[in-house]
Amino acid sequence: MKIAHVLTLGSLTLLTTPALAHSGHLDAGLTAGLLHPVTGLDHLALLLSSGLLAALTGRALTLPLLTLLAMVAGTALGVVMGPQSLIEPAVLASLWVAGVLLLAPGRLAMLAWMLPAFALFHGWAHGVEAPAAQVTAFTLGSACAAAALLAVGYLMGRQLRAYPRLQKGWAGGVLTLAAAALAG
Repeated sequence: MKIAHVLTLGSLTLLTTPALAHSGHLDAGLTAGLLHPVTGLDHLALLLSSGLLAALTGRALTLPLLTLLAMVAGTALGVVMGPQSLIEPAVLASLWVAGVLLLAPGRLAMLAWMLPAFALFHGWAHGVEAPAAQVTAFTLGSACAAAALLAVGYLMGRQLRAYPRLQKGWAGGVLTLAAAALAG
C-alpha cells in the first residue's frame, strides 16, 4: 500500500463527523456498533493512534489486542456499574496521552500500555449509553469496527516509520482534537 493511500484513508476517517462519539445515539444494536467507532472523532483518534503506536513501538499484536479487550471489558463495567463522573474526562485524557506518546522520543514504548487502559473508559461510556437489550449486538459491532480501525492505524504506522514529520503531524492533529474537545 502506498503512503499516499494510507494518509488519504487516515485523513478521510478523521473527517467523518465534527462531534465526539458519546452523544447517546446508541439505539440500533449491531449497526450502531459498527458505525460508532467510525463516526466519533474520539474513537477514531484513539484507535488509529493505538494501531499507529503499535507499529512504531514494535508491538504488532499486543497493543491493538489489549486496546480491543479493554474496550469490551469497559463496556461490561459500564453496564454493571453505570455512569461515573470520571468517564468523559478519561476519554478526553486518552486523546492527550495518545498525542503525547506519538510525539515522544522513542514513543515511550513502556508507557504504550496507557492507551489500552484509556480504551477501558471509551468502552465504559458504551456500556452506560447502549440500551440494555442491544448492548451485546452493539458491542459485537463496535469491536469489529474497532479491530478494523486498529488495523488501519497499524498499516499507517508501518508506512509512517520513515516519515517522522508526518508522525508529528498526526500527533499534532490528535492534540488539536483534544484541545477542541476541551474547549467545546
